[in-house]
Amino acid sequence: MISNERIAEGNGIGVYAMVIDAPDVAKSAQPGQFVHVKCNGFTLRRPISIADAQSESGKLTICYEVRGGGTAWLAKLKAGDAIDIIGPLGKGFDLSELPKDCEILLAGGGIGIYPLYSVAKAFGGRVHAALGFRNGNMVNFEREFRNTGCNVSIATDDGSYGTKGFVTDIARGILDGDKTGKIGLVVTCGPKAMMRGVYEIAKSHGIRCQVSLEERMACGVGACLVCVCRANGAYERVCMNGPVFEGSEVDWEWD
Repeated sequence: MISNERIAEGNGIGVYAMVIDAPDVAKSAQPGQFVHVKCNGFTLRRPISIADAQSESGKLTICYEVRGGGTAWLAKLKAGDAIDIIGPLGKGFDLSELPKDCEILLAGGGIGIYPLYSVAKAFGGRVHAALGFRNGNMVNFEREFRNTGCNVSIATDDGSYGTKGFVTDIARGILDGDKTGKIGLVVTCGPKAMMRGVYEIAKSHGIRCQVSLEERMACGVGACLVCVCRANGAYERVCMNGPVFEGSEVDWEWD
């Protein structure tokens, strides 16, 4: 492990960015995939989205919020410590057949912003990024997104930074303002209610929307069936059939 730095903290909740020397994973990772991380003393691994994968340097960046014992253990690791990961896993975003002039709207909330960063890096100035946080203290990765050349809008629940409101408000405003119809894809990741709202807004504008779902996982490779969700009229494994699905495939009433 190369580094493990706290990048935000608010209300006692810390957010960390960990950079790992993992050339094999970095070389094959696609936007939207994740790694399964072993936390010492805990039986189950923790699924964490890949924020950045640099194939040339072999560096892999994952970002996580300290939510329990496993992530609290991760936060204590220092440069030079060993870390056990499996990946890249899952099905990422489908970006293969976008028209050359197509623009993309990214809508992320909280830790859901990180899998969107790779998309911003790949498409730069063709991207509109709407990022949401609880408050100004939790805002992070804004500079990284801006450095890709994309247009960034920030929303905070309490209005202490950026626009007061929610990512859905910003997403609606961006799509309403797209009079020429350049935005041809919406990509979203975050709380389920937020993603559903973004999908409904995209649907009302006739725009394709891809969503990255989050479910509790055990094996991470499709064997245990812990992470199933309802999509395509059946039970799908988020770790293997996802985490990325077409918004139109998801049964949003399923809990």
